[in-house]
Amino acid sequence: MGEEEEENPNQIYITTDVVEEILVRLPLKSILRFKTVSREWRSLMESRRFADRRMSVPKNRKFLAVGNQAQSRFQGDEEIEMVYLKCDEATRPSLTCDGVVCIPEPNWVSVLNPSTGEFNRFCSGPFHYENDMYTGVWWSEFNINSAMGFGKDEVTGKYKVVSMLFDHNHYQILDVDIGQWRKLVPPPYKVETRRKSACVKGSIYWLGLFRKYKMLALDLHTEEFRDVQVLPPLLHSGAARIVNLDDRLAIADICMMKPGWNLEIWIMDAQEETWCMTYSITLAHRFIPMHGRVIEEWSTMFTPLAVSKEGSLFFYDTKKRLFKYDPETDFLCCLSSDICVISPFVENLVRLHPGCVPKTRPPGCSNGRSCLNQVPGSRISKRIKLQIPNILLTSTLVSLICFGYSYRYRT
Repeated sequence: MGEEEEENPNQIYITTDVVEEILVRLPLKSILRFKTVSREWRSLMESRRFADRRMSVPKNRKFLAVGNQAQSRFQGDEEIEMVYLKCDEATRPSLTCDGVVCIPEPNWVSVLNPSTGEFNRFCSGPFHYENDMYTGVWWSEFNINSAMGFGKDEVTGKYKVVSMLFDHNHYQILDVDIGQWRKLVPPPYKVETRRKSACVKGSIYWLGLFRKYKMLALDLHTEEFRDVQVLPPLLHSGAARIVNLDDRLAIADICMMKPGWNLEIWIMDAQEETWCMTYSITLAHRFIPMHGRVIEEWSTMFTPLAVSKEGSLFFYDTKKRLFKYDPETDFLCCLSSDICVISPFVENLVRLHPGCVPKTRPPGCSNGRSCLNQVPGSRISKRIKLQIPNILLTSTLVSLICFGYSYRYRT
């Protein structure tokens, strides 16, 4: 009869749940490195559940911008951090959802996760081309001839791309995990192809301001269109933008009818299905003198980004300026006069799967091997303010895992 191994009463036992609780709070760089510790850890940290949990951990406000700090002239702010994305495609107009970036291009759609560095491209078919006429329109956000949408199915957690070509009656949706386009049932009416859409709580919204004032929505799970019946009062200009403002649907518009040239931001209450003008910011006499020139108000568009914990509203405009507004004091300041902001940013560890290569090549794809290419070379850099207490805490937590991980879980 073999001798039974004596148990040490001083042994430390750490369950898998505790390990996950510690890992989910580590910095992004540490998580990416710890994937190499074991297959179990890699499987845990690449799971969709872990990615969703980590996004819910409270962090400082971050914004995604193109280039680097020197180019942006951003000197910093105590309420936000700036993350800089370096890749050629980042300079193009894009759509974002939970830190994942979708970049429509002629004949292609690129999907990038800056947190993991993964970059996939999907062929978008023969009718997806650039329209040069759109580039001369001051309020145009896209020069692609398709109304584009990008967002996450809240039920399955999958990211999807939507393309609607009204001139060709061609409507399709792409599941990024699978890598194949499928046909969509035609929407009830047309929307502007030159305006960006917004994804809020599993639905994509498009705004139509010409001919008829309407808002179209697509549920990404059921893949059914619907008309949004309740809208804010008729907008004043063609410069209105629809955005996701802290998980709420919002519309930003310029009102020139009132004295003062105001930026109005309407926010929708999803439960009550009502709209409320949450912000009305006077812009006159604040923006007009700039670099010895007079800014043309009618050709400037403003996009809300986020509201900080302190209540400050951050937004940017088409002149590459980033602003901070305090509604309590009515104080407005320009944080940067030359920065290309993309969107709010959250660190998202979701994997962009390589997808399934179609057996037949869709029309319009010139490459003979696959309609999905992995494009290397996307890089991300961030301005980091080093905090010694955080480093000591991280080291302590990691040491606890390393010492406890070798012991078996005792029931």
